[in-house]
Order: sequence, then structure tokens, then C-alpha cells
Amino acid sequence: WLRVSFQVAMAAGPGEVRKVQICNVVHDGVTGRFCANAESLGWQADDGSEAVVHSTTSVRKAEWLDGQLRVLCEPEDSANQAEVLALEGFAPGDYETIWRYFEQACSVYVKKHRVTATLSETDFDNAMRAFEEAADRVDEAPSGGVQKKGREFDLLKKVETFRDGLDQAVSGDKQALSRVFAANSCERICRLRLVLDTVQLETYRRDPRWLHLRNMCATVEAVLKELGTFKQWQPPDDVEHSSMLRRVMVRELQVRQGAADEDFDAAVSLPSPPIATQDPVAVSNDPLSSLRSVVAKAVPAPVPVASMQAPPPLPPPAETPVPTPVGTAGDAAIGDCEDGDNTAEGDADDEDEEVTNPNSALASALDKAPATRTHPGSILEGWVWKRSRFLRRWRRRWLVLLPRGLYSYKKRGDLVATETVMAGSVTRVYNADSEVLQTRSFAVALRRRTHFMVSDDENQKQAWMREITRALGSGGTG
Repeated sequence: WLRVSFQVAMAAGPGEVRKVQICNVVHDGVTGRFCANAESLGWQADDGSEAVVHSTTSVRKAEWLDGQLRVLCEPEDSANQAEVLALEGFAPGDYETIWRYFEQACSVYVKKHRVTATLSETDFDNAMRAFEEAADRVDEAPSGGVQKKGREFDLLKKVETFRDGLDQAVSGDKQALSRVFAANSCERICRLRLVLDTVQLETYRRDPRWLHLRNMCATVEAVLKELGTFKQWQPPDDVEHSSMLRRVMVRELQVRQGAADEDFDAAVSLPSPPIATQDPVAVSNDPLSSLRSVVAKAVPAPVPVASMQAPPPLPPPAETPVPTPVGTAGDAAIGDCEDGDNTAEGDADDEDEEVTNPNSALASALDKAPATRTHPGSILEGWVWKRSRFLRRWRRRWLVLLPRGLYSYKKRGDLVATETVMAGSVTRVYNADSEVLQTRSFAVALRRRTHFMVSDDENQKQAWMREITRALGSGGTG
């Protein structure tokens, strides 16, 4: 009976969604297959002894983690309680199929959790100790000699090993990063900063590996400051910390001589690894536990935001100041700091408006100003949600496309752009819905960085993609 009913439920429906069937999927320890079409989805054991079927209209939420799928189903019949369909054993390549199916058939976006990277304090401390010893040997070597160059080369070898652990830290959960680096008044990251700022490099001072390590150190410091856990560690006055005490004196001397930050600004031109924004679901031991809590609390289904019509073309004003870009041409024109953190723009006390889900609110919702252009000769202007570079937060931005570049501003009418993309630097403009798991999203790709934005409606999205490609692109749309 189970096999017959399952086959009937999974029969091809009249909708445009094609049937999905994925084998070797496990449910409650039993191997079977996941099947779905426009009307139903479910699982059936290979021998047909067990089956679970739900209608697509009952699906309220879906989450994915490393081949595991959890689907919250709430039957329309109030007599039946909500259930979580728990499946595992999917291949990594199955996610795209699953994501598109749920989007089309259930109007639900599958939230993809990242596996949280962990960092061993012991491993980091051992690598840090070897790094400090190699730096001390560099400082002891005579300037300009072969010995100095050889020891710098050895230090860079330590960097290659050392940065792997730091890469792991900055790619994981911010709270886990804080637990490692905020301990003992932030001793670990402050020791690293002391070495980076004071070691006397000559040959490899601008080596990409060295600049990459400086970028990661700055990223960790920024996260600790954001969380309110950053403290300035000072080495104790004892023999064990004599090397660190010497470096403190060197840095104080650099500050007095005005050379503390000499040549270090070059580091920001290299891309830094992003910090994964970890919501409360992913911080727990079971990143998929949110579905269980939803069942317990009987949270109703979210109400979709109605799409808005694209605004009509706006006449340009008589006089408007020329935009002031941040950075230089090409990839470096993307501003040297995280989008929205530039203190030169706007008022000092003006905070960014951020959202976790840009599909839940319109970027233009709070703008009551008359519909006028802010820059003469602009091709396109409007509000978007733009994802920040390091923390990957969605921030409200006024976007202006001119023949010479694409500019983003914190407020309409600002004179200083938070970020700038110059003409000729764009390699590709493409639909980013599946990449950022948001509708109405598009990406502007450069050689070493990609900008992600979400429009208020599909018409605006298509207009931005088309006009940016025409004005700035060296590649095409996708």
C-alpha cells in the first residue's frame, strides 16, 4: 500500500516543475530515494517498505548542511502537527537541484549553512612561537646581506604554514574566533600585530604572502572590535617576554618618528578572506536545529514581500557636484575599507542600515524624497541592498551609474562614495540569486573581487545588469 500511494503522489503533475529523483538518500537510518514534483515531495525506501510524502503547499522552511536536508512541513489541516522531514546522504552537487526545486515548486529558499571552521589554540600557539623565533632571527641578521635575505625567506616559509590556521579562523564563526583571540586580553592577535609591525623586512616587505597575513590580522582585529572584546595586550615585564618588550619599544620609536604605518597601506589592496556571518542557528552544535525550534513554537509561514514596480525615468537636476570616488582605478577602485566603514563619508554619528534578509524589506522604503537624479549625466540611479566586503552584511546604498564608473553612497546626495567601480574594470555582470540565496540579486565581478546587490524588483535588477554591462563592462552578462 505504501509503495502504491507513494507512486501516485509522485506522479507527474500538471505544473512546470519537472520530477526530481535522487538515490542513496537516508531517512531514519534507512537508504532510499528522494522524489519530488510540482505537487508533492517525499522519500521512499529502496525496498518500498517505508515512505514519507508531503504536499508542496505544506512546506514552510528548508535548510541544508553538508549533504543534510531538513524540511519543515505544516499541513493545512490544523489537526495534524508540523513535521520535520530529515534526510541525509545527498552529494554536494545535489544542492543546486534541491535549491531550484524548492524555489519553483514550494516558493521556499533552502538556507545553506556553512560548516563552521574551528581553530586549535594549541596549534596556533605553536605556529606563533615558531613565527616569532623566525622574526627574531631576521632582526638579528646584518642589514643588506645574504644572511638577512635567507632568514627573511625562512620567515616567509613560516608565514605559509601560519596563515593556514588564521585563514581557518577568519572563515568561520565570529564567536568562535573571539573565543580564541579575545583570551588573555587578546594576547594572540596583539603578539601577531607586534611582529608584523616591527620585524625589519627588506627583500620580502611587499611579498603577497606577507601582505595577505597583514590583511587577515586586520580582519581579526576588526571583528573583535565589532564584538566589543578587543583589548590592547601589553607584555609582562619579565625575561619570558623580553622579545615582545623589545618590539613594543621599537613600535613606540616608529610612532615618534612617524613611520609606524609606512608602506603598510599596500596590504589593503589584496583581497581578504570573508568572515562567515553566523546566525544563532549555525552557532549551535546542530546548525539545523532551528527547524526543530520552529516546530516547537509553531511559527506561522512568512508572508512574502510584494514586488514593486520599477520607478519611471527621472529628469536630471540643473547642478550637482561631481562624485568623489574612494580608491584608484581598476580593482583597487573598490575602496580600501569595508563598505560603509569609511569615516570620510556622511556624518560621524550616522549608522548604516543593515538587514539580514534583503528580500524582507525594500531598499527604497524609507526614502520619502522627491524622485530626482543626484548626478547630471547619470545613466541609472536608485536604492539597492549591497553586501559588505568582509562581514557580508546587507547595507542600504544609493547606487549611481555614470559613463565613467559605478558609485555607491550611504545616503542620496552624499559627496563621497563608499565604493567605486571604474569603467573597463568589470569582467562580468550576472544573476546571483543562487549564489547569495536571495531573489532580485545581481553581481558585478572584477578581476579580484565581486560585488553583490539586491534590487527592489526584477525590472530594476535587469536594468542594472544591462546598463552596467554596457557602460563599464569588458566581458558580458550571465
